[in-house]
Amino acid sequence: MRTGAHIIAMMLGGAALTACQPDAAKPVQKAEAHDAPASTPAAPKVATADAPLHDWLVGSWSFESSCASDFIAHYAADGSLDNSGEMGGWALAGNTVTETIRERYDSAASDGAEKVNPPETRSYTIERADEDHGTITYQGRKVPMLRC
Repeated sequence: MRTGAHIIAMMLGGAALTACQPDAAKPVQKAEAHDAPASTPAAPKVATADAPLHDWLVGSWSFESSCASDFIAHYAADGSLDNSGEMGGWALAGNTVTETIRERYDSAASDGAEKVNPPETRSYTIERADEDHGTITYQGRKVPMLRC
């Protein structure tokens, strides 16, 4: 009987040890469609200092100390440009921007804008400092730029 009692004690001890073990992992149930949180609309992209240079440049820029200037350049994502009344396009290759001016606003002209024929081109290098500041180098002159 002693052996039987010993076996029972071992069994009870084993059962007690098993009861101390954490529960086995329970399978996770998949959320149903109606349980999912409502999705929020995607926030508009904001150019950051680590965005590709093209994306960072898209927007409005002043080449003066503030945005209260009449001389603001607007670089559109589609490659169009309005640089203080000079309209056309822009392209980026590496860190070189090439502007092609096709129209120029002329306050003396009756329609306000005149065609530039042949179109004028100018190129400059661009360097970003942070999200809202950079520098262009045009004809050897460094000009600060400020996002507006």
